[in-house]
Amino acid sequence: CIEVADTVINEPIGIVLVFVLALMWIGSGLYFLATRRGQRSRLWFGIALVLGGVGAGLAGTSYQLFSYVLKCQGRDLCSLTNGYEVAYSVTQAWSVSAMVVAVAFATTVGRARTALVWYAALNAVAYCVVTIIGVSTPSALLLSFSVLMLFALPGVIIVMVISARRLRAPKERAIFTAAVLLILVQVAYYAYWASGLTQTLWDGGNGFYFSENDVLHIGFILWLGYVVWRLGPTLDDRSESR
Repeated sequence: CIEVADTVINEPIGIVLVFVLALMWIGSGLYFLATRRGQRSRLWFGIALVLGGVGAGLAGTSYQLFSYVLKCQGRDLCSLTNGYEVAYSVTQAWSVSAMVVAVAFATTVGRARTALVWYAALNAVAYCVVTIIGVSTPSALLLSFSVLMLFALPGVIIVMVISARRLRAPKERAIFTAAVLLILVQVAYYAYWASGLTQTLWDGGNGFYFSENDVLHIGFILWLGYVVWRLGPTLDDRSESR
């Protein structure tokens, strides 16, 4: 923590990374929306990225920037969560569902496309229900990042399976690689968390604070770079004839 104008600010390194990520995410989403050319896959992918950016900004506000102010200041015990964090989790779940819809339009037709769209919608609704229960109970488990990943990762795996059928095509290969990289970012997050490096680098206040969240944000920044570079030129709808 540092104090700025009598306000406690948390995790200075994390603040920079998360808000850079949020701006990149929104900017990438606006790029897909601006170049959608009537393609529903680009429309939904753009929506997914904008939602991801909004979620990153909400997370950065409550988990990093004003974590102490929003959850602890003036309290005997810090609160479990707040509206910023709940909204972050919901927007991230919606973001993944929107990505699944985008891939459905990009790689499938007919019943397969309809099934994927329904799956994405139901998954988003189910996560909202879990979140409402988590807030009402309240339950740290139901509101945790791990539960969010339980709802998000099946969609990523579905995307991998669908795109793997046509890896010779540049679009499907880019989608498959993006999905794999997304999972690797999550693996890096949990590996860093399990390693205890945050505490080692912090060294009881004598070092610097670099957490698993910072690893996650750097991973997402690199992932976004790949997405714009590879999916930007190739993402379009699959027609019945292809």
